[in-house]
Amino acid sequence: MKPGNAAGQPHSLAQKAGLVLTLGSFLLLWPGVTQPIMTVDASLRMFGISTSLFHETRSVWQTVSKLHELDYTLVSVMILSFSVIIPLLKLALILTAWFSRQPGLWKVIAVLGKWSMADVFVIAMLVAFFTAQATAEVSATLQPGFYWFLGFCLCSVTAGILLEKSRS
Repeated sequence: MKPGNAAGQPHSLAQKAGLVLTLGSFLLLWPGVTQPIMTVDASLRMFGISTSLFHETRSVWQTVSKLHELDYTLVSVMILSFSVIIPLLKLALILTAWFSRQPGLWKVIAVLGKWSMADVFVIAMLVAFFTAQATAEVSATLQPGFYWFLGFCLCSVTAGILLEKSRS
């Protein structure tokens, strides 16, 4: 059986582009989660002397692990779920829906996509970055993982739009 949409028609160009972007986004997810995402430096200045308080560089995965170690398990599970598990589940469902003719799967994908908070996570990182840059005692530097993760978000959102539009 050839892949097609629920009506048995061949996939449209928008659907094919959506699938390619979906696959591409998940190639970007791995380095986006495992590569360092941001470096934060904090210092204290008193009596003309500057002392470094901390220098942290972490990836999303390292942040999840550290939160778990510090007994913030609920927060670590939420970050892991919204930025890794749900996007991977969404990919599996998109691939299943692509090769099957079950239109109900697309509804599940649409609902699941609303629970994937990866794009919100990127915005939160940018807010933290610019807030830290505005403070004299704290500085932040975006690392390659941030750009990988941003690429994942942009491809994933664009793919979702293409796949949704091609269904209507």
